[in-house]
Amino acid sequence: MSSQIGAISSINALIGKAFQQPKGNFADSLNSRYTVSLLAVSAGLLLSSHFWGEPITCWTPAQFTKSWTDFVERYCYVHGTYFVPLEEQLSFDEEDRQKVPINYYQWVPYVLACQALSFYLPRFIWTMMSKSTGFDLTGAIKYVDRFWHQVRDNESSLEGRVKQFESRAAAYIWDGIRLARRKKGEQMSFHYMFYAVFQAGNAWIQWLWLNSLLQSSTYTFWGPGIVIDLFSGNDWQVTGHFPRITHCDFTRRRPASVQLDTVLCVLTLNIYYEKLMIFLWFWLLFVAIYSTANAVAWCLSLCITSRARSNITRFFFAHGKHGKQERFFKLLGKDGLFVMQQITTNVGDLPASYLTLAMQNVIEDWDEHDNNDDGNMIPKIK
Repeated sequence: MSSQIGAISSINALIGKAFQQPKGNFADSLNSRYTVSLLAVSAGLLLSSHFWGEPITCWTPAQFTKSWTDFVERYCYVHGTYFVPLEEQLSFDEEDRQKVPINYYQWVPYVLACQALSFYLPRFIWTMMSKSTGFDLTGAIKYVDRFWHQVRDNESSLEGRVKQFESRAAAYIWDGIRLARRKKGEQMSFHYMFYAVFQAGNAWIQWLWLNSLLQSSTYTFWGPGIVIDLFSGNDWQVTGHFPRITHCDFTRRRPASVQLDTVLCVLTLNIYYEKLMIFLWFWLLFVAIYSTANAVAWCLSLCITSRARSNITRFFFAHGKHGKQERFFKLLGKDGLFVMQQITTNVGDLPASYLTLAMQNVIEDWDEHDNNDDGNMIPKIK
C-alpha cells in the first residue's frame, strides 16, 4: 500500500516540478508541462483504479470457492487474457485461439508514467546543460520576471523603467553573459538546438511506443482506424480493440491429471482505455509534429542570426530608437541574442523591450570604459 501511495506522490511531485519551470515557448510548454501533467494524472488515476478497484472480474464455475475465484482473477490479470468473439467457437489449439492477446491491460498506468518522465527528461537535460555553460538561464528568466513585476508597480515612465532595468536586470544579464563567455565560450545556443531536436525526437519515440502498445493486427497506425471503426458501427465485439469481455486459460492440477479451464473475464477499464488512448494517440502525434516544426524554426533562428536580430531590432523601433545597432549586436553575441529571445518568450514583449534598451545602454557604457579587460572575448557574428 505504501509503495502505491509513494508512486502517486511521486507523480504529484513531477507535476509540481513541471509547472515550476519557466513556461518557455509553446512547444516547451506542450512537452514539459501540459503533456507531462496529462500523462501523470492519467497514470495516477489508472494506477489507483488497478490497486484499489476491480480491474478484472472473471466468471468462474459455481463450484469454485471464493479463494479459487480470487486466484483465477489475479492469475488472469497478471498472465493476460485474449480476445475471441463470443459468437465464434474456441479452437482446441491453444496457440490459435490466443492469437489476439490483451497484454497491455495491466501495463498502461506504468507506460503512461514512464512517458510522463520521458517528456520531462529533455527539459531536465536542457536545465543541466544550461547551468554547465556558466549562465543560469532559468534563474535569469525568473529574476527578470520578478523584477518586471516590481518595476511595473512602482514606475510608470519609459525613462524610469529603462533606468531601473539598466541598474539591475540588464547589468545582471550582461555580467552573466560575459562570465559564461570567459568560462565556456558561446555554447548556450548550440545546447538549445540539441535540446529542441532531442525534444522533437523524444516526442516521436513516445508516439511510436504508444502506437505499438496495443499490438493491433489490423492497423499499423491504429488511432484513425479505431475512430473510423467506431463511426462505422464496428465496435470491440467485432474488431477486438479494447474488448470488454475476454477469455483466460488456466490449469488445475488433479490427482492424476492437469485440467485446462477457460473462463470469461470482464476488463472494466477498457471502457476508459479506449477513449483515453485514442485521445493520447492524436495528442502525442500533434506534440511530435509541433515539436519538429519548433526545432526546425529554432535551428534556423540560431543559425541565421539576422532573423534573431530582427526580433530584437523591433523593440528599438517600437520606442523610437532608429539608430544603427551593429556594435551592440556584435558585443551581445550569439548567446546574448539567444538569452534575449528566451527572456522575450518567457516574460513578454513589453518587459523585454525595456530590457533591450537598458542592455544597449549597459553594453555601450561597458564598451566605452571597461572593454580593455576582455576585448578579446568579443564574439564574431556575421
